[in-house]
Amino acid sequence: MIIKKPPIVTILGHVDHGKTTLLDYIRKSNIALKEAGFITQKIGAYEIEFKGEKITFIDTPGHLAFTKLRERGAKVSDIGVLVIAADEGVKPQTKESLEFLKIYKIPFIVALNKIDKKEADPERVLAELVELGVIPEKWGGDVPVVNISAKTGEGVDELLELIILLRDLNDLKTENEGPAKGFILEATKDPRRGNLASLIVSSGHLKLNEFIITSSTWGKIKFLEDDLGRKIDEAYPCKPIIIGNFESLPLPGEEFEVGDEKDIKEIQKRLKEKEISFSKKYIFVSEDKEGDMCLIIKADHIGSLEALDGILTNLANKYSLNIKIIKQDLGSLSFQDLDLAKETKALILTFNLKNPKIILEKAKELNVKIIEGNVIYELEEKLENLILSKEEASQKIKGELVVLATFNKTKTKKTVGGKVELGKIKLGDRIIILRGEEMIGKGRIISLEKNRIPAEEVQEGELCGLIIETTKDIEINDIIRVE
Repeated sequence: MIIKKPPIVTILGHVDHGKTTLLDYIRKSNIALKEAGFITQKIGAYEIEFKGEKITFIDTPGHLAFTKLRERGAKVSDIGVLVIAADEGVKPQTKESLEFLKIYKIPFIVALNKIDKKEADPERVLAELVELGVIPEKWGGDVPVVNISAKTGEGVDELLELIILLRDLNDLKTENEGPAKGFILEATKDPRRGNLASLIVSSGHLKLNEFIITSSTWGKIKFLEDDLGRKIDEAYPCKPIIIGNFESLPLPGEEFEVGDEKDIKEIQKRLKEKEISFSKKYIFVSEDKEGDMCLIIKADHIGSLEALDGILTNLANKYSLNIKIIKQDLGSLSFQDLDLAKETKALILTFNLKNPKIILEKAKELNVKIIEGNVIYELEEKLENLILSKEEASQKIKGELVVLATFNKTKTKKTVGGKVELGKIKLGDRIIILRGEEMIGKGRIISLEKNRIPAEEVQEGELCGLIIETTKDIEINDIIRVE
């Protein structure tokens, strides 16, 4: 049966302009306080009822790093709500959100938030919007604008009424029976429940035990949960739900449909031929382990991996670094991650995870460095500070060699081979021996060879053999640094 479509509404805008606080007020919940740093860092969907009408809201992060999540939210919506703080006006992610709304031709409402603040200046914000080609209805244009306060609730009912009005004006309808279709919002791995996805049904009727198919994977629906985490048996348009269990993680943003066992056999064959899978695109262990900075990345959701990819690209360009991602995956750290980090001398980056205490203690024992963070901009700052400190340290280092092989050793002499990574080393140099970041001993270079020929010095990038006068044992991957 064709019905009026419960509108799918995406909330867009700049960070800290009150998008999630607005949803808190509408839902009478407290989402923002549950978010690390009180900012949204993943895409979420929530269903509400207003005057007998259902509305599904998609909340998107406002931080610069989450561009892909904002675009995904705009792409799947029927209506957009562009939230702008009336005391701050148009900001970079406001402009970006406007571009997405234009690209996907989404009708939208401007919600001028924080009008309860004395610094609020709605007229100035409207003038800024006009400069961007957005003409408010009150100024003769076609874009509805409503003044709101997500804090006090002023104007929120008017905003909801405008959403229903826009739905009716655009004659949004859908089919609420038959096989379900929709789209994947987000995907994650649960250690107990397997590969999960949050999704929205756009048409039809989704039920337990049905087969669900996307372009990259498939699964049989073993459970359905609504946006409040309650178990349900079925879902109609445009209900946001979480389902399990997929054979492999689906790609966020892709469409799904219901199929049967015959369809499953066909997609299995197609996936095998084309090697399409979430894991091949997002989760991997790299064979190439050379770089200025090697990283192992673990996160909670695919959207987080996307954001971290953007941050790393920016840092690599800013500091002219060759950043290699050795491994990228979802879920908490494991002992295997630590072993890989030790082997490749990689830094571990984890976002929005509770890593087991036993793992963190083992990392200290192995001298494996871990940067943890629950707030995206704080994690970015920690990483940038590390890069700057390494740059500063490298400028002070006269010479540094990484040990690639060990040969003869006595109580007072150790013969090793290695590559000069920084500066140069010379015959007679006094050195320190580092294991990880810990100094384990000192010594002096008493013999130096390059291409098996005695040498006075060896430059950065060159291989050499050397005898070091020291009582400390030297291992592969130790660092020899000139004092």
